[in-house]
Amino acid sequence: MTSSASTLIAKPTPSKSRSVLGIAPRIALMSWILAMVTLTIFIAVITPQQRKTFIDQLESKATSVALSLQDATAGAAINEDYASVISSAQTMLEGDPAVDFVIVMRNDGYALVIEQNSWRVDEQADAYWLKRERVTSGKIATVPLFNRRVFHYAKPFDYSGIQWGWIHAGLSLKDYDRNIYSLTKSTLILAVGCIVFSLIISWFYSRHVVRPVLRLRGVVRQIADGDLSVRVDHMRRDELGSLADSVNTMTDALLRRDLILESIRYAAQLFLHSSDWKTAIGLVLTKIGMAAGASRAYVFENQMDDKGRLCAFQRYEWTADGVDSQLNDPEQQGLPYTDSGFGRLAEILGANEIVSGIVTEMSEDERALIEPYGVRSLIVIPVFAEGSWWGNIGLNDCNRERIWTDAEKDSLRAGADMLGATIARQRVQEKLLESKETLEQRVWERTRELEIQIAAKEKAMQDLAETQSSLLEVSRAAGMAEVATGVLHNVGNVLNSANVSCTLLTDQLRESRVGNLARVADMISESGGNLAHFFSEDPRGRQIPQYLASLAVALSDEHEMMRRETEAIQGRIGHIKEIVAMQQSYGRVSGVSETISAEQLMEDALKLNAGGLTRHKVSVHRQYDSIPPITVDKHAVLQILLNLINNAKYACTESGEEEKIITLKIRNQNSDRIRMQVEDNGVGISQENMIHIFRHGFTTKKSGHGFGLHSGALAARKLGGSLSASSNGSGCGATFILELPCRPGEKV
Repeated sequence: MTSSASTLIAKPTPSKSRSVLGIAPRIALMSWILAMVTLTIFIAVITPQQRKTFIDQLESKATSVALSLQDATAGAAINEDYASVISSAQTMLEGDPAVDFVIVMRNDGYALVIEQNSWRVDEQADAYWLKRERVTSGKIATVPLFNRRVFHYAKPFDYSGIQWGWIHAGLSLKDYDRNIYSLTKSTLILAVGCIVFSLIISWFYSRHVVRPVLRLRGVVRQIADGDLSVRVDHMRRDELGSLADSVNTMTDALLRRDLILESIRYAAQLFLHSSDWKTAIGLVLTKIGMAAGASRAYVFENQMDDKGRLCAFQRYEWTADGVDSQLNDPEQQGLPYTDSGFGRLAEILGANEIVSGIVTEMSEDERALIEPYGVRSLIVIPVFAEGSWWGNIGLNDCNRERIWTDAEKDSLRAGADMLGATIARQRVQEKLLESKETLEQRVWERTRELEIQIAAKEKAMQDLAETQSSLLEVSRAAGMAEVATGVLHNVGNVLNSANVSCTLLTDQLRESRVGNLARVADMISESGGNLAHFFSEDPRGRQIPQYLASLAVALSDEHEMMRRETEAIQGRIGHIKEIVAMQQSYGRVSGVSETISAEQLMEDALKLNAGGLTRHKVSVHRQYDSIPPITVDKHAVLQILLNLINNAKYACTESGEEEKIITLKIRNQNSDRIRMQVEDNGVGISQENMIHIFRHGFTTKKSGHGFGLHSGALAARKLGGSLSASSNGSGCGATFILELPCRPGEKV
């Protein structure tokens, strides 16, 4: 899409970088500068050439003087008669005042210096006059012998192959300087004249060139101010004439755009105040068609036919005077896009793109359907409602092959979008009216559903409360079962030890040698009171004292062993009494707070698990801080600790480690709470299980029920504390932390 026409006619915004000079002064300045550059180049080339011409004239004259003296110098070279040389030179000087001096010099420095009014001999001439290279030269210079500025010409003189000397001639520069001054003066006069003349010509030429531009600028300003009736005259056939035609074309397009926009505004008002867009679409098409200068304006609606093809149905139309209507043409109703030759146009319109152009430039199938209706150019804009292609709005021109401008396309696009929005709005209104009719019924049904949901929620809450209460009872029963199991294991272990001691006592009594003492007594009675003879003469009697001594030692050892076993039985019976007493203490009604040492709670829980820890060969390490007694429901705390120690034992057993270690810690977090920790080096807890570890029913044990930790967490929260867990992952052990307030009613 091109930029809007308002951008093309917008007034220029002043800018700090904008040039101060207008177009005419800049053109004049550029032309003048170009003329000055040309003049400067001309002067720079001609002046050196003139100077060279003057120098060549001086050199030619000096050459003539030197040649004139050469014959006289040849006689002097033979006869050494320099008078003829002086005479010839003076005659030459008198006849030509432009010759300032003549010097005839030998190679040994002997020189004849002849001027206009005098002559002299210089036997030791300056080295300036003797050149190293014997070549002819001439230049303007200040010679040292006369100390004045002349054209110095030097020519070597050879006679019969002998390098005899030099002939020097000095020419006056008065004529040269006068010529140079005259040349400079005339050049400056010419330059000033050219400058003034070129400036005047450049200025008038720029004004002539810019005058049409200024007129065009005035017209554009009027257009920018909103006067779209003004037009630019056809001034010329060059680029400015083409620009004028473009401005006129742009103005026509802007005028049509404004008319179309006015029709769109009118359509918006109709659509806004009309309850049904179908009653207003006829007036809208009339307004848009007349504003666009079209021959026909129409609206097509898309629908699917029985074969599932997308077809176009003409619903509304406006035609200009003298243009036939197509609304009642059956070929315009149910026209399938793909089968009728409009497949390409359907793809473009379905992509929400505008179709426009001259009919003669379309394909043969498209022309065959459009040309019979006298259409020479057209524009079709798709109408989208609620994101789907609803149909098309189009304009036909039957009078000319027209190129639709971007401004017209944008304006018509706005009209199509407005129609689509109106269709969508009316659909929503119809749905709202339909919804309003059944609103009360749906509200009643929804209210009934909500009442049922609320009743179900209340029932679910009641069931949840009962379930939670039952869960706590089951948890307490499980805890009591854990305690009972621990008691039975410990009592069973003690009874086994007592049974072993009783078996030892029974075996000892069965094998006791006390019966042998009765047989000794019978033997003594059989002696008939003659004990002296029996102990001294009878062989059996003589062995009795030794036997009694050994029997006394055996009976003493037997008595000591039976005493130890009897004491062991008595101690084990006391141990059983202690276990039963502790079970009775924790078997009381829970919920009653008692003041008890945290260390005792941990040790009692450890005692109730002692049998299982011993069987599974689990070592227990203790790290207790010195903490004052706390006031808690000791049964609830014991239940939590029993479960944690039992789980730690299970984790250590499942890990397969040779060294199974449980570490029990009691820490004083601050003055109002304590922390009881159970650490193990068992199987650990994976990260995915960590977030479910306290969830009801979750367990990793094959025979677990899944509410031990859940009930423990609930019990800890009920005590005003918390139960948490941490682990570095599977195989890295785990730590469970029970935090409790030191006094009931406080929150951790």
